[in-house]
Amino acid sequence: MPPRPIVQLSFDDAFGHLSRLCKDGSEVVGVLDYTDSQCLQTFVASFQAKKPQPLVYVRTLLQTFLFNAMEILGSMSIRQLLDDDFSIISLPASPLLDRDNDDIEAVHDPRFAIAEQMELFRQRAAQPFLDILRTACQNRCRVRRTLCHIIRDWENLQVDAEEIDQVLQVKTNERPMMQQSAADLEPVESYALPLSSWAYLYKLRQMELIVQLGFELEMYQMDELAGMYWYLNHLARFRLQHSERIKSFVVRRVEEARSQPRKHDNGKADEQLQRSLAFTRLSLLDAAVTWELSDALCCLYIALRRLGLIVAPPRPYSNDKLRFELRMKPFAPIGFPALPTFDEFTAGTAQPDSTTDELLEYGERAVAGAKRGLETLSKLPANESFSIGSHDRWVATTKGALKSSIATGIAISSVRKALAGGSSDSSDLRIKAELPGPDQTYHDWWLVPRIVRTA
Repeated sequence: MPPRPIVQLSFDDAFGHLSRLCKDGSEVVGVLDYTDSQCLQTFVASFQAKKPQPLVYVRTLLQTFLFNAMEILGSMSIRQLLDDDFSIISLPASPLLDRDNDDIEAVHDPRFAIAEQMELFRQRAAQPFLDILRTACQNRCRVRRTLCHIIRDWENLQVDAEEIDQVLQVKTNERPMMQQSAADLEPVESYALPLSSWAYLYKLRQMELIVQLGFELEMYQMDELAGMYWYLNHLARFRLQHSERIKSFVVRRVEEARSQPRKHDNGKADEQLQRSLAFTRLSLLDAAVTWELSDALCCLYIALRRLGLIVAPPRPYSNDKLRFELRMKPFAPIGFPALPTFDEFTAGTAQPDSTTDELLEYGERAVAGAKRGLETLSKLPANESFSIGSHDRWVATTKGALKSSIATGIAISSVRKALAGGSSDSSDLRIKAELPGPDQTYHDWWLVPRIVRTA
């Protein structure tokens, strides 16, 4: 066999690698201080998103801490982790998670069926849920590629969860909530569907992450950014609506608990309810910020393309429809939210009914809303932002997004100021758009163009 090439590192480079290895290794041990499932996910996601990314040994060490010997962090069962997550998102202080249900042996007792159905769902949800943490321990390219496969598992899990929710709905004699329909007709009955709501929320979050990682990995060309931010806005809108639905049932659960306090709960139920309310607030803020900032950037890139400041490169073997199919391929198997058609996508990224000035004005309003939301997020304490153990990294990321929103507002103002002269020709505007790479932006997912004046 021929000799293998050996990488010759200078002393400074080798010492830098060793120092980073030791620093990241001492930091990754913090994952063992478990608070709750959401804090754990925030720790893993923020740690793996560090620049430069932790070395392979450290990422392997983190995965060992998480999954060694089929125990979470060496002391927790998978059921404990799942139940903790259920109680945060959609089942706060719920009898469905009562451990006493496992001791019921009478088949005719509803609690027997509840325990049986919940265990069935845990078995089906365990692998997709653990895959979220396992996938995050890989390099960023592989994370995105793996997520494209995982969302299919979450789609199937959501279907299974809907069937189990129907059974639990009968066994618990759940009372429906009357909610106003979208058509403003008579109020309709709405059930909590806690398990399918939980699965659907995770599916939406991962679909958004696939798009966002595309920005980070520079997968999209400059003329495609308007379309991908439009689709990110499309997904965030669904997540916001779903988070509002979850919140309505959590609030009802809080009101029921306060009107009928349990004895001997030692305040645990109230603690779970408050924790769930904090999560719904965080989820609503995050979805709203993603919606508004992606909307603003979409409007900005559409305007730049109209003004000729963004020019599509020559593509002799491609067209818009083929690129649309390529970008949307990971989401094609998903039933809900349904994939937009090519005509809907084209209309969304062209906005033929709006003038350029109207688009920029709308973008200014959207970015102002995103800025307010990010300012609120950045002030949340560690317990309310579910970032205990990684709060500094979480705040730094949030402030990076806040700076991106400010930069977006400045870019929109610069274009509007250039348009105030009355010309719509790019040569007369005396500005040009420069797209920095993810390493040169405030946040990897928010690629804000620089509007530079020309002579």
